[in-house]
Amino acid sequence: LGGIAVQRNLPKEVQLKVNRALRASVQYAFDHPDAALPFIRRHAQEMDEEVMYQHIGLYVNDFTLELGELGRRAIDTLYRVAREH
Repeated sequence: LGGIAVQRNLPKEVQLKVNRALRASVQYAFDHPDAALPFIRRHAQEMDEEVMYQHIGLYVNDFTLELGELGRRAIDTLYRVAREH
């Protein structure tokens, strides 16, 4: 559904700094799931808390912190298909 990318032409140290900040933010969200509830409630279409957590669990997963080989292959495939069309 979404992704965050850093421009390749930025200095490597800037890329790494952005990566560390984003990783820390996502890790905090994993460690403190209730911290985001006020924001989620303001913007959610579904107000039932259980449904909100189900959606979060569906879209925020192990790939959120680390794509791994499978995730990288998926991104490469998406990029290749987009360029072909």
